[in-house]
Amino acid sequence: MEYVDGDSVTENQHLAEAIDVTREGSAQPGSAGYDEPDSAGAGVTLRDSCFHVAIEQLEKIEAAPEESQEEIARVVRMLRSAQNADNDRRARVMAEAHEILQDLWVPPE
Repeated sequence: MEYVDGDSVTENQHLAEAIDVTREGSAQPGSAGYDEPDSAGAGVTLRDSCFHVAIEQLEKIEAAPEESQEEIARVVRMLRSAQNADNDRRARVMAEAHEILQDLWVPPE
């Protein structure tokens, strides 16, 4: 899979941020402290934070074409369903979300 920088594939700030954090959240379990307790605040790991930010940014997108909006909704469901899974699954879901999001077109906001 090709990892991309959000700003290089979209002019929509919300989508760009979601692309960036899903790239970060797809880090292999145990790498760079993504799963260390309290690494992003009390009771929050960096990977937890990536899930939260990705979902939050995707929910802010309102002007996407219908097909893109359906894919965004699917990615949000994927992220929510894996949010409390083991770190291996969470990393895989983040990688899959990253791959899906980089192929979407959403107008700038």
